[in-house]
Amino acid sequence: MLAHRQRGVSIIEAMIVLTVLVILLVGAVPTGREWLANSRIRAASESMLAGLQLARAEALKRNTAVEFVLDAVPAASWVVRVAATGEELQRRAAGEGTSDVTLAVTPGGATRISFDGLGRRTANVDASAPIDRVDLDLPATVLPPEKTRDLRLQVSLGGQVVLCDPNVTAASDVRRCP
Repeated sequence: MLAHRQRGVSIIEAMIVLTVLVILLVGAVPTGREWLANSRIRAASESMLAGLQLARAEALKRNTAVEFVLDAVPAASWVVRVAATGEELQRRAAGEGTSDVTLAVTPGGATRISFDGLGRRTANVDASAPIDRVDLDLPATVLPPEKTRDLRLQVSLGGQVVLCDPNVTAASDVRRCP
């Protein structure tokens, strides 16, 4: 007598697999949402970091003052231009996914920073206060504050631009702000 071999899966096996998948997805959705939200902060901060570094490099290359001008609305849009002539070197409009990132500029109301021919921070042509730092975050309506990974851009008097995490306090952690 030949033995009958079963092929395929039973309805019970299919339901077990489906249940396990649903449990995994329910657990992954909140984590994925946080990751996506925090990647928006990272994208906006890296764009601004690139703009600040470009302004400093162009000031060195051209041996003249170059400014980075920040437009907080829409969030994270900026322009790099020659301070004396206004010649635009590069512009970055607010990118997709970064429009809800909030910026807190220190000192309040500052919109630009200038670098001289030696790459140091210098007085702005319009005599406005230069940007010292920019804190990037998301509104609480997007993600609760304890779930966001805030970032900070700091510019030293020597022109060094640093991207750091303002919530890190351990002295040995390289993500800590100076």
